[in-house]
Amino acid sequence: MQNTVSVHASRTDASPEEIGFDPRSLDRLDDHYTELIGKGTIQAAGYILSRKGKVFAHRTMGKLRPGESGADLQPDSIRKVYSITKAVTTVAIHQLIDRGQLFLAQKVSSIIPEFDNDKHRAITVFHLLTHTSGLRGDPGFYTEPYSLPWFEWAVSELKKKGNDIGWIKAILAGPLQNMPGKEWIYNTSGYALLGHIIAKVSGKPYEQYVADEILTPLGMDRTFFAVPEAFRDNVCCTNDWEAEQAGKSLGEPGDAPPKAGNGLYSTLEDLWKFGQMMLGGGELNGVRIISRRAVELQTSNHLNGVAFNGWGSKADDYKFGLGWSLEHYDLCSRGTYSHEGFGHCGLFVDPAEELVFAFFVPSPKGYTNESVVTPRAIVWSGLL
Repeated sequence: MQNTVSVHASRTDASPEEIGFDPRSLDRLDDHYTELIGKGTIQAAGYILSRKGKVFAHRTMGKLRPGESGADLQPDSIRKVYSITKAVTTVAIHQLIDRGQLFLAQKVSSIIPEFDNDKHRAITVFHLLTHTSGLRGDPGFYTEPYSLPWFEWAVSELKKKGNDIGWIKAILAGPLQNMPGKEWIYNTSGYALLGHIIAKVSGKPYEQYVADEILTPLGMDRTFFAVPEAFRDNVCCTNDWEAEQAGKSLGEPGDAPPKAGNGLYSTLEDLWKFGQMMLGGGELNGVRIISRRAVELQTSNHLNGVAFNGWGSKADDYKFGLGWSLEHYDLCSRGTYSHEGFGHCGLFVDPAEELVFAFFVPSPKGYTNESVVTPRAIVWSGLL
């Protein structure tokens, strides 16, 4: 158990008081994270907070890698952000919509030939964005005791055995879990398909398109799909597998599913830039990434009477935007939108309070309420 935890702070644009935030809430947040590190619930914690476009807190604590010795997590440390990648993919899709190259109701079969059959022809770009395609959900979504493997692993194993049916057919294999539009089934493979759509429509590999059209224009210069060797010692990992994955190359385009659902590595500040762009109606520092109407469309509910039966919960009328969660927990304003990543990180945007909150809580235990849900209440309680 760690007896002492150092807090590392980076630059800020304003004091909490200047933008109407109670600094005592930051102290409570640091104490809360420190307690969780001491108990072994999380390995480390980091967060960045801004209001009205000004960063007023940017802090980290705990270890970059497992164990009490070694380097600390720093404000500029890199971390795999898992499913927050889906929000970036959503923005890329909407760029193509803004440019007249794609539309929401477009059938996927018009772009990906493998969908041109009686079972999959009704699936649209909208269905993939909203997790309502009916394709198989992520392992464990239904809390099934014996989950099928992740689609990336299945594709790799098929290739090893000489059964290279292609990753798209591997995703489509088997029955639909429901008819399109009827049920919200969290589906990372659907976002890999969206990445393929982006590549087909734009003429660039998905990862290159995102780098050229989103990451570089926003100045997200410490965000990668494959971490360059010079940055790998600064990647936060919770186990050997994560460290190994951080050093992998992308491979040849088309050889494997695009990393459009869970592949990005980023920093707190880069996540903040992306969130601030969304809060700015698609623009940051004079650079427009998507239209204001695209942001409004993404962050509005698009589901009515859609069932949800995942992760041990049930609902008859689940609410979801286009690639963004609209669940309103704790003290968040109505209209807050967000995306989390594998229980280790999150990005929340509250337009009513002009607040952006990004956090890392790396842990071998994954999601816990006290590391993901409770800090949100502490943050929003500080608004004056």
